[in-house]
Amino acid sequence: MAIENSTIKEMVRAKWNKRALTYDRSPGHGIQNSAEHQRWIELFREVFGEKKLKILDVGTGTGVVALLLAELGHQVTGVDIAEDMLRQAREKAARMGLEPDFRVGDVETLDFEEASFDAVVNRHVVWTLPHPEEAMADWKRLLRPGGELVIMDSNSGKGMSFAKKIWRFCGRILILLTEGSNPWANSAADRAMEKHFPMRQRKRPEADLEMLKKLGFEATVMTLNIKRWHTLLDYLKYGFMDKERFLIRARLPETGEKRIHDCLESSGSFFWGY
Repeated sequence: MAIENSTIKEMVRAKWNKRALTYDRSPGHGIQNSAEHQRWIELFREVFGEKKLKILDVGTGTGVVALLLAELGHQVTGVDIAEDMLRQAREKAARMGLEPDFRVGDVETLDFEEASFDAVVNRHVVWTLPHPEEAMADWKRLLRPGGELVIMDSNSGKGMSFAKKIWRFCGRILILLTEGSNPWANSAADRAMEKHFPMRQRKRPEADLEMLKKLGFEATVMTLNIKRWHTLLDYLKYGFMDKERFLIRARLPETGEKRIHDCLESSGSFFWGY
């Protein structure tokens, strides 16, 4: 029996509202120390340069990316479906003396004027979308000519090696033993929900690049190698994801360009050690 789209969205909202208070504690989600903070600052300077831009952070969650971009002087709007996540984001912004505009909204159908942003960014979002291609098309609508869509995510579904899956399983046992939380507690409900997330079933970033190409973007993919672990124990629990994480830069052509160059075969990498 098919589940209505509104029901799926309510499941998504409930999941992330439940995670709001603990989300930032997880390596790779919140920023754990000053060294990691500096790596993110360096990354966004590399991606966006020194010009101050109007940026939309879709699926902003607790505002990690939005606050980094605001710290760099960009005019940032963050949108998320989960009100409790946004409450955490606003509290952090107040403590930091920053003023991004945080709003509740469905990131697949956003209520902003066409061509109103220089860039649209998201992190750990595309895999959670029931309709990722429609969402990307809406994000494209919001970009000015020459604007850029930046996607940061990981391949944690189809295509992950058997060895990585074993490592993930062992890591979850360590999480259970050391953090007092059961990483399988909601697994049945999550699996049922994730059947409605197409990107959970596809190999990434290849699937992302295919969608972006259809939408007329020029895109490059890079390894996002900002460590999500800071101790040996963290490495054993979370390090399996390090080589699965990627950053896609997808650019719209400037007005007047005669053709769209296909850059989907090129690649590079960001790498910083501690």
